[in-house]
Amino acid sequence: MYQLEGLLYSDNSKVSIKIEDSVISKVETVDKFNDASSSKRYIAPALVDNQVNGYVGIEFSKPDLSTEDMLKIVRKHRENGVMTFMPTVITASFESLKRSFTNLAKTLDDTEVAYSVPGFHLEGPYISPEEGYRGAHSLKDIRKPDWEEFLKLNEAAGGKIMQVTLAPEVEGAVDFIKKCVANGIVVSLGHHNGSAEDIERAVDAGAKTVTHLGNGLANNINRFENPLWMQLADDRLMCSCILDGFHLRPEMAKVFYRAKTPNRMILTSDMTMLAGLPPGDYVWDGKEVELTEEGVIMLKGTKYFAGASLPLRTGVENMMRFTGCVLKEAIDMASINPAKLYGFDDRGEIAAGKRADLIVFELEEGKMRIVETILGNISR
Repeated sequence: MYQLEGLLYSDNSKVSIKIEDSVISKVETVDKFNDASSSKRYIAPALVDNQVNGYVGIEFSKPDLSTEDMLKIVRKHRENGVMTFMPTVITASFESLKRSFTNLAKTLDDTEVAYSVPGFHLEGPYISPEEGYRGAHSLKDIRKPDWEEFLKLNEAAGGKIMQVTLAPEVEGAVDFIKKCVANGIVVSLGHHNGSAEDIERAVDAGAKTVTHLGNGLANNINRFENPLWMQLADDRLMCSCILDGFHLRPEMAKVFYRAKTPNRMILTSDMTMLAGLPPGDYVWDGKEVELTEEGVIMLKGTKYFAGASLPLRTGVENMMRFTGCVLKEAIDMASINPAKLYGFDDRGEIAAGKRADLIVFELEEGKMRIVETILGNISR
């Protein structure tokens, strides 16, 4: 048995958590701690990141992705409090996507990888080809939804594609969404220029969430006819947000928080392979980019973002700072909310019977300093 003491993140109560066989067996309040240092330390569920493109120089679409690569990323995530994440593969040719998912599926043979990776996220290729809306996705590889193609990709992935991000306005999107939903796959709207009617039809068909709301959006949009308003207004839609401090401005985060409420927001990192590398100039996907000291990735010589690099805990910190929300709300957006969306019934919250995936941290001037990450009953 493993025992943990600290302040429960949800209400600051003093708790003792008992762990047996990698599962939380008991959560009880206590009058005082055995270790005085516990009075400064919060205990929260380990974080869940639904959009990770790579890390520490490794991209999930690399043709020779290995289990060792994945283990490196899994362990690096734990240092930042993330126990569960979804490797994301973006728009590419069928051959490239099939190879990527084949490689990813092979890494799940390793139990340590499989513990942290429940499945994969396909972002594209069924998105808008329009400039601005497609973002950094390759125009030549963007195409209409193709269910037969998707079935082949999911077969290569070992049936582990859990989410597809697509544009609701493209031909065939609604039928594709219905088939995904019938097969237990979460559909997210993203990189699109759908009208209010397109979005409503997609949600009626079963789309459940929005990928990085406020990004994958053209700089110049019509003040009435644009994808933002309907996605904010429809209470059936959750939305993910990149709160690295660059992809959304504080006032945008505050508006999203008020419109969607804490129960319908998900924080994501959307980090790329440059995350975890030192600042400097890099050639990435054939483009010259700069990773700045602050952690933003810019196309060299421009003012355009080329990707994200900061860990998910940064989003938790910024959510509190930008909106004034409480710690519980910010943590839940990066733990229980995504866990519920994807049906991860065994994780994302602190309760008896749940997986003992926990983080212990201190809050110092709004920054999370992770003291330890609990993997089952093993402290790392």
